[in-house]
Amino acid sequence: MLLRNALIACFYCLVTLTACFREPNYSVVPEIAFQNIVVSPSRFPQTDSIAIFITYKDGDGDLGLGDQDINPPFNITNPDGTPNRFYYNYLINVFKKERGRFVPVVFSDPSVTLNGRFPRLNNLPTRTAIEGSLRYGFNFFYAFADAYRPRVMRGDTVRFEIQLADRQLNLSNIVQTDEIVIGQVR
Repeated sequence: MLLRNALIACFYCLVTLTACFREPNYSVVPEIAFQNIVVSPSRFPQTDSIAIFITYKDGDGDLGLGDQDINPPFNITNPDGTPNRFYYNYLINVFKKERGRFVPVVFSDPSVTLNGRFPRLNNLPTRTAIEGSLRYGFNFFYAFADAYRPRVMRGDTVRFEIQLADRQLNLSNIVQTDEIVIGQVR
């Protein structure tokens, strides 16, 4: 009898606690915040392995792309053959410090990008608010200094700007990373 009463009391406590939980009221436009950037040695010569950590909040949970997300508006190229920005959902720009100011770094080949795709973060059949953190890693090849304008070489200071796109093509705020020095692993 005592065990039965204890189980009933636990059940009511659980029901009461879960009934008090309210889903966060986040905007359907994703919101991100920079957490950290980590640079480590790469297995490739003249290359830094970079990991960027951000946090996210999204009111309808439509962050991330699945393998099925390859048709418009997520196809690789636009009808005119130019790269489609929304094929990717993790958008990243590089800035190089020159004479105390950061200037955009552009790839010589427009098809080359540091942008990437991350998987769907909410696999529930309903829209729901989500929050969490993302780690995005990539190799930064400074061996190919001519691939960038302006050139980026060992010893140069760079930073990155990050933005996320959701499946409704809402763009998050833009966050900046801390500065790093290329070729000098911390």
